Amino acid sequence: MKKLLLLCTVILLTSCSGVEHPDFEKNVATAKQWFEVFVTEDLDATMAFYADEVEYQSAFYGGPLMNREELREYFKGWQDAMEDITWEAENYLPGVDPETNLPNGSVRTYGHWSGTNTASGKSFKGYWYHYLSFDENGKITEGGDFGDATGLVMAVMPDEAE
Repeated sequence: MKKLLLLCTVILLTSCSGVEHPDFEKNVATAKQWFEVFVTEDLDATMAFYADEVEYQSAFYGGPLMNREELREYFKGWQDAMEDITWEAENYLPGVDPETNLPNGSVRTYGHWSGTNTASGKSFKGYWYHYLSFDENGKITEGGDFGDATGLVMAVMPDEAE
């Protein structure tokens, strides 16, 4: 009986591993598209990926949880301040529901942003983490950036005139 119980437990655990949400691959494709569009600095096209009701976490120290209008200004600030922006993803990973720990179709990605500051001409390359959650229409409803945004901005500031 103990062996049967052990066997059933092993089968249950291995059958649950590797379970993927049915929308994950579609959402990864959307996330990749979003990064491709963001670097073109087309703000309207960038915002077309977002649901009307969105919550997005700023990467700046003490940064707010933003709604759609605030998010638009956040992205505009980045796009206005930087040129030749690129995103090099190391991976795209499935996210999970924080209450159930089951895959929920959300996408997490780690990688490097790089580019050049418009005002100073200084280049940057920074390591970042992003998370994106999607609704049934494939629109982003939640997201956030994690990286040293304040440090990046300070590093590429124009030098003070002497």
